[in-house]
Amino acid sequence: MSYSNKGRITPWAALVVLALCIAGVLLLNKTTKPAYYQVWGYYPSWLKDDWRKIDLGLYDQILFFDIPVGTDSPMIRSNGFPENWQPLIAAAKKRGARLQPTFTLFDAGTFENIFSNQNLRKSLQADMLALLEQTDATGMQLDFEIFGPVSKTSTSGYRAFLKTIKDALAARNKKLSIFVLTEDSAGLYDEEALKQPDYIVIQGYDAHWKGSANSGSVAQLRGTTADSWNTSLNHYLSLGVSRNKILMSVPYFGYEWPTLNDTPGSLTRGTGQEISFAPLASAPEVKASALARIKQYGMRRDPQTGSPYYAYQDETGWHQGWFEDEESLSAKFA
Repeated sequence: MSYSNKGRITPWAALVVLALCIAGVLLLNKTTKPAYYQVWGYYPSWLKDDWRKIDLGLYDQILFFDIPVGTDSPMIRSNGFPENWQPLIAAAKKRGARLQPTFTLFDAGTFENIFSNQNLRKSLQADMLALLEQTDATGMQLDFEIFGPVSKTSTSGYRAFLKTIKDALAARNKKLSIFVLTEDSAGLYDEEALKQPDYIVIQGYDAHWKGSANSGSVAQLRGTTADSWNTSLNHYLSLGVSRNKILMSVPYFGYEWPTLNDTPGSLTRGTGQEISFAPLASAPEVKASALARIKQYGMRRDPQTGSPYYAYQDETGWHQGWFEDEESLSAKFA
């Protein structure tokens, strides 16, 4: 299986995550609440002023997405943050929501170049802190999603970077969070490295993704695979991460695949396409929504994962679309 894009939220999908986070907040009221929980939401820059339509007070923290990391100087591309986003920053603060920038890196080669070089690591940290000092942000998040193998040199350099940037942030009374993949296939994190962040956000989606060989649940709560919630959670707990530092991310999008038949787990006949839950007028590239499909073809529910899906047949063969709804998400919130 290729992991080149697995785990990344595409632009429209990030929009869906944001737009339906409000439903997630409401669903919490239908479950047994833990003693303490937080609701975080990512705000992608390409949504521009759409934040004005959202009740920012529903969020404990809003993460500005995204600020890509590269090897050129300066090593970050700010996407206009913070100077062009002062109204959002002010509105979030007024509603009591913390706001932080999210720094992203998705390329293994870039990761290798930066973290194998001490001077580049120092430059990156300086650029990040300089941007942070232009705001009253409460901290930052690192969303470094690396799937391919990287050298021990770059891994060691990255772990050293986590320590130095955590110390620098702590001295400024600011927090560090990191986004981690379900299975950390690149082996970036050990027990010592995971002591550095104040919070970790675990990828809770793409148990099956558009390049999967089989159809199936986008977010699998239980199971023996590395992509299931309980397996991933147990992995990070085994590395000493405290439960009160962990947040789980939930998907508000799905995938539709061409399949051999209508059976759950059927082999796919090609690459899947992202689907939204409800129709998205602002994302015309998304051709299908789950609500429209189930209205036409009916909804089924997988007894093993609890996830909903639909299946239909056309002149090319069978198709299956998998997504999350109120029932399957409620189990995850619980």
